[in-house]
Amino acid sequence: MSWPVQKDRRRREMLWAASDVFTALDFNQANMQAIADSAGVTKATLYAHFGDKEQLYRAVLDYWLEELPEPKLPCQARGGLRACLERVARELLQQSEQPASHALTHIVLRSNRIPQKRWRQRYLPYQNYLKKALSQSARCPDHEQAATQFLLLAVGSIDCSNLMAVSGPRLAAAVELFVQAYV
Repeated sequence: MSWPVQKDRRRREMLWAASDVFTALDFNQANMQAIADSAGVTKATLYAHFGDKEQLYRAVLDYWLEELPEPKLPCQARGGLRACLERVARELLQQSEQPASHALTHIVLRSNRIPQKRWRQRYLPYQNYLKKALSQSARCPDHEQAATQFLLLAVGSIDCSNLMAVSGPRLAAAVELFVQAYV
């Protein structure tokens, strides 16, 4: 195995171990020794790769946010508002079932140290697509606000202050409410 590949694998293993510790203990209770023990490395190795616990925590969040797949939404919102809303709902549900989403959710539930701006970025493709879809409705005066409202109904919160499980019934209810309001 080449050195860069081995280094990447080792870094990923440390991030996974840190994820487990941050999930079990939260940021304040976690310490570099517990993370090093979980990863099977020395504390010096952790510090060499990540600097300190804060930088390691950010690296964990960045890793899982990068592991989330991009939503498969077309560039153009076609097929009527219901079809567009259902497309977004399907993508949100698929994203919520990803291992990266589960890891992020568990880490966030244990700590409120997630940068709000970074967390919200994961919803930008959905908001942009929804704005395009809602712009087709003459009954929707503020597409941007309506896009945000749909996401709030669908996922509970677009920041990490009030996480709720994404579910099919919740998404279906959001779609129906918006169809009634804007079609």
